[in-house]
Amino acid sequence: MLTLYQLKALRSLKNKIVLVTGGSSGIGESVAYEAAKRGAIVVVVARNLRKLNYVAKKCLILSGRPAFSFAADLTNPDQVDSVLAQITREVGSVDILVNAAGFGDMSPLIDESKKRMQKMVQLNLLALMYLSRQASRQMISQGYGAIVNIGSIAGKIPTPNSSVYSATKAGVISFSNILRMEVADYGIQVLTVNPGPVETKFFDKADPSGNYLSHLPKRVVLDSTTIAKRIWGSIGYPVREINIPWYFNIAILGYHIAPGLGDWAIKKFFDYK
Repeated sequence: MLTLYQLKALRSLKNKIVLVTGGSSGIGESVAYEAAKRGAIVVVVARNLRKLNYVAKKCLILSGRPAFSFAADLTNPDQVDSVLAQITREVGSVDILVNAAGFGDMSPLIDESKKRMQKMVQLNLLALMYLSRQASRQMISQGYGAIVNIGSIAGKIPTPNSSVYSATKAGVISFSNILRMEVADYGIQVLTVNPGPVETKFFDKADPSGNYLSHLPKRVVLDSTTIAKRIWGSIGYPVREINIPWYFNIAILGYHIAPGLGDWAIKKFFDYK
């Protein structure tokens, strides 16, 4: 199992190479900035190179250390392999991987297109698996590392009109639980982060109508900076999973104890379509 000594080696981000996917916006962008503030060499990957370059420049200013941006379509396994190889050549071996790339669609299943369903599975789940596999190999050879996988409360508590998205996030959680056991003896921490609703551009695509966020109390909606701080405050400590806000832990437990009652309550209060 992962020892306290191995965990302590991860606590300082100074000069550690931190790779953040989905680093051009949302949670990924905030995670990159927070890592830079702690002295990391930040590498951001997404499709939009213009936005990535902006994030990398800001990381350089925050950290006083080099920062890098690489454009890649992570739904393409070949591009995943090539961008990781490029990062290894030009920057070095990754010490911490944060899989933050992903998107959602809050539509009933009968309205989902095959193309959109396929893309959600490819980006939210398969790309995360490919990246984790390659990063694990590197980290095993160097004897330490950390992998942070962004799941979602939607992967723990189902809500109507999010079937494909929720399925991918449930997959992220299960995958992370197994990966954690497989790599613990090699000094690698695997942290799953399951946020509730976050005020980012995620909902611009997931729910263009704005119905979902408009029905939620303001105190429930998270800020991405809060999530980033929780992540970096948990790396190097015996934390396996973060469900945020904290009170979702109670809701998760309640749903698993009484799923029938949970389905009724969720359908009544969270079915906004």
